[in-house]
Amino acid sequence: MKRFAQASYVMYFLAGLVITTIGSVLPQILKHYDVTYTMGGQLVFWGSIGFLVGVPVATLLLNRYSEKQILALACLIIAGSQFMMWSLPPFSTLLVTNFMNCLGTAAVETIVATLMMEVFVGRRAVVMSYLEVSFGLGALLMPVISSLLISMDLWRYSFVVTGVMALAMTGVWVFITYSKTDLDDNAAKDASNMAPPENMSARVKWLLLVFFGFMIFMYCGIEGSMNNFLSSIFISYLDAAPFLAALSVGLFWGAMVLGRLATGWIIRKVTYSRFLFISMASSLLVLAAFIVLQNIWTGYVLIVALGLLLSGVYSITMVYANHTFPGLARLVTSLITGLAGLGGAVFPALIGYVMDHAGTSRALWMTVGFAVFYLLGLAVVEAVYKKTRRPDQSAQAS
Repeated sequence: MKRFAQASYVMYFLAGLVITTIGSVLPQILKHYDVTYTMGGQLVFWGSIGFLVGVPVATLLLNRYSEKQILALACLIIAGSQFMMWSLPPFSTLLVTNFMNCLGTAAVETIVATLMMEVFVGRRAVVMSYLEVSFGLGALLMPVISSLLISMDLWRYSFVVTGVMALAMTGVWVFITYSKTDLDDNAAKDASNMAPPENMSARVKWLLLVFFGFMIFMYCGIEGSMNNFLSSIFISYLDAAPFLAALSVGLFWGAMVLGRLATGWIIRKVTYSRFLFISMASSLLVLAAFIVLQNIWTGYVLIVALGLLLSGVYSITMVYANHTFPGLARLVTSLITGLAGLGGAVFPALIGYVMDHAGTSRALWMTVGFAVFYLLGLAVVEAVYKKTRRPDQSAQAS
């Protein structure tokens, strides 16, 4: 299974590259096609729809085909889409191509995460943190690659980089062999967590699942806002020069990558719920300080802190949900991934609208509200855990 894990880390790295490719060269795309930012928004929107469609499609295919076959097909779809984008087809074709591109990416993330949840039961959080580090490195590296190619007026070759890598990974998944039972029992484990609630009615199970989905949806409200509008926030709210504002995105993602590296170690010592509470409550305070202090240099420090604090929230929320519903990894993982994609589509549009019509300050306070709602969802989950706790678990803190 070590081979599968290693190939999976590369797949998440590829997903990080692919997800950020369009955004990295969007100004060049708009200039080439002579279209407005509204049409650029359409391009991003259809990518989000492709991601949403890809999650249930991948889950259904997993019932009929092996994960190797699905991942090979997903890589082939990504490779074909990237090379099609490189050819600069008509803009209407580009919309369809990005839809397929993100559908393939969704399949990659869904299948890999599902298999990790099913196989690495005792160390889900550790393994997921490694996946998230790989994704973050890809998301951090692609803007650098694109910037270099843009400076040489070769911006469309950004798609060739990801296309070649996706094609190579197609071959890897065709020929790779591994065993799901070949696990290292001495590998680092997650911290001891309270056993999942027992004797839950169907209504309570669905309620818990809804709240986990709600939590990840709210989290994407914060991360999506930072990913898409951080530079604009620094320019409009902190009066930063454009080149200094662009630095904020790199600092945020750099902190996310470092934080995800640390998450793999921290989660061996701290329970899921405690990790999530500390991370999100601290993020809320950092966001509030960013709004109130309104200082560019303090802002950089706070953005780094925010990246570190948010870095493990997505993966640990997914792991906590799978821990709560043993044996339902495919349902839980696909639901969490799908709602993350939905949040990534809805919240950037909402934040952009609020920034245009109500100002940046109100948009920022809205992200604080997302953190509050996440914590409320976590409180409900914890209440159910405590209510169903057995006497022999009373000594364990959640």
